[in-house]
Amino acid sequence: MKIIASSILVLFLCSSTMFSQTKNDETIENVRALISKKQYLNAESLLSNYYSTHSDDLQTNWLYAQVLHWTNKNDLSEEKFQKAIAIAPKNNAIQLDYARMLYESSRFKKVQPLLNNLKEIDDTKAEALLMQANIYFWNGHVNQAKATINEIQKLYPDTKITNELSKSINDATAPYLKTEFEYQSDNQPLKFFAEKVELGQYHSWMLSPKLEISNYNFTPSEQALTANISNKFYFYPIDLSATVAIGVYKNFSEKTDWIGGIDFNKKIIKNTTFKFGYNKKPYLGTLVSTTYNLTQNNVFGELEYENNKLFSVHAGYNNQFFSDKNTVQSFSSWLVSKPYKFSDLKIQLGYGFSYSDAKTNLYTVKQTLNEVIANFNPNKSIDGYYNPYFTPKNQVVNSALLLLNYKISNKIDLSAKGNYGFAAKCQNPFIYLNTDSLGNIVFANDSNKVSFNPFEVSGTLTYSISTNFGVKATYTHQETFFYNRNNINLGLNYRF
Repeated sequence: MKIIASSILVLFLCSSTMFSQTKNDETIENVRALISKKQYLNAESLLSNYYSTHSDDLQTNWLYAQVLHWTNKNDLSEEKFQKAIAIAPKNNAIQLDYARMLYESSRFKKVQPLLNNLKEIDDTKAEALLMQANIYFWNGHVNQAKATINEIQKLYPDTKITNELSKSINDATAPYLKTEFEYQSDNQPLKFFAEKVELGQYHSWMLSPKLEISNYNFTPSEQALTANISNKFYFYPIDLSATVAIGVYKNFSEKTDWIGGIDFNKKIIKNTTFKFGYNKKPYLGTLVSTTYNLTQNNVFGELEYENNKLFSVHAGYNNQFFSDKNTVQSFSSWLVSKPYKFSDLKIQLGYGFSYSDAKTNLYTVKQTLNEVIANFNPNKSIDGYYNPYFTPKNQVVNSALLLLNYKISNKIDLSAKGNYGFAAKCQNPFIYLNTDSLGNIVFANDSNKVSFNPFEVSGTLTYSISTNFGVKATYTHQETFFYNRNNINLGLNYRF
């Protein structure tokens, strides 16, 4: 699209035949001079005043329509283009510029009838076909895009623009293979080594399958295996994608269970997307959860706004529930600044907030009642652990965020990110001995509010060995209210 846009500007400024009714008018010449310097807002200001007395002039409407497009006022641009076409309905050059405006502003439904006419005209055929090929590709109609490229190459064999588009299509539709080798240890203590494989390929808007297999080996002897197949559907005309997944989870100490889910991703306005859905997946975060088949259900929604010229915002809600009818609700949000560039270094600063709360607390003792009584020490707390999954209670975290990216070379990229919880509080569960109504000694649970400082730091090194093969290594250290962990991940990515 950038290549087409730049060629438009050159043609617009250089062609002596673009406007058949050119007037030797000083305002128009000043507008052209501003356009040549890409001072489009100033050009728009001049034309806005000039238009009031020249609203029926072909050249003025045409030029004004172009400038409004370059200042991102595409609704007004469309209005002026339609008026120019009404004045000169047989002028193919105006219709081509109108098509370019609609194409560049992603108004594909409106541009299609114009392209159908323009591709039948010798002077406009090649560019109309090129726009149509790109639209087919972006809408996931890969075969139609390839057929249209073949039409262009019959007119202009081996052109740079069509070769680049063909390469983009081939790259996007090539099958890929990703492998990961992951090691993690935490202070529960729990250790695991995992191997993961992902194989996928994008064929079209309705066929983008992916197979994922993961194998976990826990210390000392537990093992778990997941296999998952999914397909992503792209409904480009309405800016919606949907992913459907189904698979199996096998804990080798117990039974096999199903996993999977469905999610939708919808662009609602410019730079803003809304994602929502449901999934069922293994829970493998605690010692107990690795010893039998434990799955979690998640209903979630996420709203995200991305603008590299200003800032990015994310807000998400997740309702996590289990077969025991317990739920954990969480809300998280963050705001990150645009990237600030210092030579090859990019820096982003941000703020994060999260809240999570479980319906029922599952913090329990490690020993039996008799063992605790036999070794009771009033100056020492009774040891406990989360069984079988973590249940936060009124946990609130305010975090400072830092993201770094350094381009070492064209092939090597180094990135790092960190967050520090400068204001974090939750209800800390504890267990004590008490007596019931019959005078028997029993366990009792309570909690008190505590402050803590969670943080996480990670660094990633990416090395593109070739256009088809890359290596990615990541190290993460995290400290939460629940546990501390170290994770090392090595990924190998290959595109066939």
